[in-house]
Amino acid sequence: MHRATPIARRRLLLAVAASLSPIASGSCTGSVSNPSSGESRCTFADDGGSGTYCLVEPRLVRVPNARLLSVGQAVLANVDDNTAVIVARDVGGFHALSAICTHACCLVTLCVSSTCSSVTSNPGDCRRTEAVTVDENAPGVACPCHGSSFRLIDGAPTGGPARRPLPSYALRFDGHDALVDTGYVVDPGNRV
Repeated sequence: MHRATPIARRRLLLAVAASLSPIASGSCTGSVSNPSSGESRCTFADDGGSGTYCLVEPRLVRVPNARLLSVGQAVLANVDDNTAVIVARDVGGFHALSAICTHACCLVTLCVSSTCSSVTSNPGDCRRTEAVTVDENAPGVACPCHGSSFRLIDGAPTGGPARRPLPSYALRFDGHDALVDTGYVVDPGNRV
């Protein structure tokens, strides 16, 4: 009996999801992660209520110098359009969230004002944004694709169409660098 490899299974799921969802092929922007196979970095849309969350692959994401964040600051780092994380520090300590919207799998941005009129830009693959101070009245995180917003403190949605919170990920430090494990979801209240 032939068993499908994880890569083959992922391509199959992506192909099926793309054929079922009109949003899948255009919900995110970005280049193709594997030009020879045509595999898109974006996966498929989710209405935020159920289904698989963007097929995010379990990875250990290194966020350089995240331990140097001050209380009230956050930084966004992305590996690609499927795998991105936010490391933030509040009075309780450090925590990490997914930076991929739970509605249509788009890369989110950090809001730095209460109206979210000032946001961070996409840092580009394998990079991070500069640390930003987030206004305590700001939603914290916004999705530029469809306008969803989330609280930075716990990833809870504050405006739709997303209905599911951003997952909170396990976080540890290696010197000044944060190591965020996208394969290990933790309680949103966990702090390091």
